[in-house]
Amino acid sequence: MTPEQEPPKTLWIDRQDSAALHGLISGSIWFVIGTTIGLIMSHELTLPDLFAGIPQLVFSRLRPAHVNMMLFGFLSTTFFGAWYFLVPRLCATNLRTERFANLLLLCWNMAVLGGTIALLMGDTQGKEYSEYPWYIDWPIEVLLICNIGIIYGTIARRTQPKMYVSLWYIGGTVLWIAMIYAIGNVLWHPFTTTLPDGQVQYSGSLIGLDDAMWNWFYGHNVFGLYITTGGIGIVYYLVPKMVKQPVYSHLMSLIGFWAIVLLYAPTGQHHLLQAPLPNWIKVYAIIGSVGLVVPVFSQSTNIFMTMRGCWGQVTNNIPLRFVITGAFFYLAVSIQGSIQSLMVVNRFVHFSQWTVGHAHLALLGGFGFISTGAMYYIIPRIVGRPLWSQNLADTQYWLMLFGITGFFWALTAAGLAQASAWVSTGEQVFRAVDVVKPYFYLRSWFGTMIWVGGWLQLYNLYQTVRRRKEILVIESAT
Repeated sequence: MTPEQEPPKTLWIDRQDSAALHGLISGSIWFVIGTTIGLIMSHELTLPDLFAGIPQLVFSRLRPAHVNMMLFGFLSTTFFGAWYFLVPRLCATNLRTERFANLLLLCWNMAVLGGTIALLMGDTQGKEYSEYPWYIDWPIEVLLICNIGIIYGTIARRTQPKMYVSLWYIGGTVLWIAMIYAIGNVLWHPFTTTLPDGQVQYSGSLIGLDDAMWNWFYGHNVFGLYITTGGIGIVYYLVPKMVKQPVYSHLMSLIGFWAIVLLYAPTGQHHLLQAPLPNWIKVYAIIGSVGLVVPVFSQSTNIFMTMRGCWGQVTNNIPLRFVITGAFFYLAVSIQGSIQSLMVVNRFVHFSQWTVGHAHLALLGGFGFISTGAMYYIIPRIVGRPLWSQNLADTQYWLMLFGITGFFWALTAAGLAQASAWVSTGEQVFRAVDVVKPYFYLRSWFGTMIWVGGWLQLYNLYQTVRRRKEILVIESAT
């Protein structure tokens, strides 16, 4: 066959599972960058003059860059990659389409990078989890809408008549985040304006208390109806696959799905229990927060019952170990969240380091472990080679397990000490810094373990993919 007669080589962006690989590798890179920024911030809490004179490295700029990078860089791109792998398999059809998904991920990574640079340069909307300026918000919103087209376009072409529960969770998630992101960032008001009564309405915001209510509707649901539901959909696929058993109860999985849909939306207002909101809104938020034990326990029971007779596999199946550990962390952090939404608890701990530990246990402990397990399960199957080093992955697991556990308990203890100083002895906020400083040293120590684990993960995945490329070169040469 002459070169003119040879069929054209498929572009890499059109190859099957190339978008899934793109998303998962991007997630591992963002994890390393995000934890690096987090480690710098942690050291600045004990060494405040560490980077004095460098505006881009002050804590107030690093913090939103770190949070948004972990949320939209690490977790989002990892979830996209995992969804692009498992949705086609659950639908028994090809992704609609690989090229479109690859281009979406490329634009998404550019948006996160642009948003990070903007935040480090001081350009921010100054709202929790919606700090990106409007010129980053709009591209992200467009990409979220395009992601709906990819997921639903694939589902619409399915040849598998039954929709497994993971498709319910993922299908709901991609719709909810597109709506929630638009609401939380007030996309219809991108510019700062002065109203006729003299009030200033800032870009991406409403006026006064309304803005706080809308912001925490978004701020909490970006975890509950995006990270939580998107991650649970992945867990429902991975665990039965790895243990080679059907999910324990399809009915229970749907009960969990509809319960979280009905109960999660109003819970964000429990962040404003000390604000002058109408009392019925606070009560509604507390009831919803406590009621979340229904979807949490239904999901956890379902997954753990699926594991019956297979618990011994976690000793030698590293992806399963990561995912199951993440599921335990999710159960723990959800119970904690329901308890701390109660007025008597919230009044004591809400503005302390306790809530910082709670957030890290959710993102790094729960869905960080689930994301890592997804990477270690999916990437070797895409490249057709085993994981480069089981020992390296095992080392990462223990580093991250001890790291996030120690990190959480250090901040929980710091929060209780901090709150006690404020409430019991009436100390001013700045005087409580000396109380929590010893715990901040522990925070940096345990955070370093997580950071090292991230580097081990990236190197392990790089070597796994690199070995596949070497084999492809040898095969094409022969």
